[in-house]
Amino acid sequence: MNRDTQSWMCNFLAGRIGSADPLARGTEIVHIESHKGRLYAGNGYWMDNPYTAIPWAQVFAIDSPSDAWRIDHSLGTSHLRVTALKSVVFETDDSGNSLSEKVNLLLAGSDRRRGVRGMGESNIFTRDDDSGSWVRTTLQSDRGYRRMVRAFFVHRDGVTGVDRIFVSAGQLGIYSGVYDPAQLGKIRWDEMSEFGPIKARPMSFAEANGVLYASVGTSVYRRVDGQAPVWGEVYTDDTPYSFEQAGIRGLTAVPSPAGGGESLLFSHTNRIIRMDPEEDYAATVELKIDALLNKAWRRSIRGRSIIAAYSDMVPVTDPATGQTVHLMGVQSKVDGGQTFGEWYPGAAYLIRYPDLSYRVKEVNGRWKPGDPFLVAIR
Repeated sequence: MNRDTQSWMCNFLAGRIGSADPLARGTEIVHIESHKGRLYAGNGYWMDNPYTAIPWAQVFAIDSPSDAWRIDHSLGTSHLRVTALKSVVFETDDSGNSLSEKVNLLLAGSDRRRGVRGMGESNIFTRDDDSGSWVRTTLQSDRGYRRMVRAFFVHRDGVTGVDRIFVSAGQLGIYSGVYDPAQLGKIRWDEMSEFGPIKARPMSFAEANGVLYASVGTSVYRRVDGQAPVWGEVYTDDTPYSFEQAGIRGLTAVPSPAGGGESLLFSHTNRIIRMDPEEDYAATVELKIDALLNKAWRRSIRGRSIIAAYSDMVPVTDPATGQTVHLMGVQSKVDGGQTFGEWYPGAAYLIRYPDLSYRVKEVNGRWKPGDPFLVAIR
């Protein structure tokens, strides 16, 4: 990625570019994931109107950049969007024994909504790569909790040696499971959540120095591995947040600037924060996002509206330097100029460089009147 140039092309535009299927639609693409040589994308219909006239959430796929996107799976009625899409790998069975071959599964998550508060059921869809079909698994159902399947992560328990998969499921909390080829979907999920129910929704997972962490509301929790695992809080603050805005997002392991070991990086409203486990979880604000956006966009930024690293921070290699940089989408409400429902209309993203500096860039370059409203990189 050259610091001063970028080249973008539109690969899919619902109903117009990239697919001949009239049902391949959506108001946004929420996730993109590579799996076994194919590229998959999960869409959503949030803010479509009316919801009764939509085909509901879908997973698209292409085999090469020149292909047209096709619908690989339709999640079904009342699944508003694909809220998680992840290619995961298991190397052990449920006893910690090494598998003869690694098992690579593609998982999609969504919630079958009942009512405006998101009550209903949390579903996980596993792709059978041999048949091309998908199998649905439903987590524990309880109408008393708001739900949102938001992230998947595989972590090897440091005590038992078992590869366990984790999923965040809204107020139901964090569930865990193991690879089991006899199960539908090839994962045996625990009947009850490992951590929860909880007030806020868990948003992201990361593993640093062999330890699993999860972000929940304005807190970060650490998992203590073992036969009877426990989760303990290692970071929190009193920043106001809502269930919808979610608080801490994009939890990511990065090399420690002190040398040796890993730090944790995350977004929290108008800040990018680094937390250092080797320094008693000391937190350092690396970036005040509103100041950077204000300078770049020359508009007044509403700091509390900022959402950065909506789902994750993506490590990529800068071809100009060979170094690893991290990309993360960023959006904010602004005052002045054209907006999309008060949101800045360009598709902006942050770049974090190894020297801890940041830049803000936009898909198709700086937005100007007449350009399409893109708003958010998920």
